[in-house]
Amino acid sequence: MTDLTRDFIFDRLPTRAANAHKGSFGAVAVAAGSLAYRGAAALCVEGALRSGAGLVYLASVEPVIQLVLTRTPECCACGCRTGADGCIHPRDAAALRDWLADKHPVLLAGPGLGDGAGAVVSELLKGDWQGMVLDADALNALAAGQVRGKVPPFAVLTPHPGEAARLLNISTAQVQADRESAAVQLAKKYGCTVVLKGAGTLIATAEGALFRNTTGNPGLARGGSGDVLAGMLAALLAQGLTPQDAACCAAWLHGAAADRCARRLSEATMLPHDLLTDLSGIW
Repeated sequence: MTDLTRDFIFDRLPTRAANAHKGSFGAVAVAAGSLAYRGAAALCVEGALRSGAGLVYLASVEPVIQLVLTRTPECCACGCRTGADGCIHPRDAAALRDWLADKHPVLLAGPGLGDGAGAVVSELLKGDWQGMVLDADALNALAAGQVRGKVPPFAVLTPHPGEAARLLNISTAQVQADRESAAVQLAKKYGCTVVLKGAGTLIATAEGALFRNTTGNPGLARGGSGDVLAGMLAALLAQGLTPQDAACCAAWLHGAAADRCARRLSEATMLPHDLLTDLSGIW
């Protein structure tokens, strides 16, 4: 297992040429949010924008779109009809997949999608994506057998211990008792890179590599922190990093921003969106 260091991370981060344009830094398509869970989409989108993605598209139901555009007008809105469960209508997910095909974005799917995630993710998996991040409700749907289609090898799964337990059909206590084994098992089971979140976040690859993050603090133990991380990860994939390098860099930067944020505010009072202010002091 390799511990992540600042030098390891900054050797892999993308650079920005003087003659670059928005197309130089890739695109991210975020499928997130529902009537019941609106804030997750906002955090994903801002995480991606603040991590260098040239274009970020948000596909969601209209109330979520309205919230996100108020916070980040830089986002491109893809308004969708609302399904019976308050989630994106599956037919609109299919239309979105086809519409974005020529833009070759990285897909980020799952945060706040709610109970309808399985049908939406099943449609999106059929798309031709540059990369993929599956988080939150996409993982719950995958664990429940509600996702039709195979997770591609270029995908990155980002479970917290509870989601990891569901994906492995074991208890959360078993995951926490041997986090290294759980991360490796998940990467082998799904044939892709896995980010097992928690104290000492682990990144495991299908090829057997294992990395441990050395940044972060208990101020991250709050709903929404993972949504920011997912957006950051998707943006790094869009800028051409490999799944392994994108996962390592996103985890380290996310934790380093949290450490800076805790010094500026405190572990008790810092909020996930505060991390994006402190990210600029790290990268």
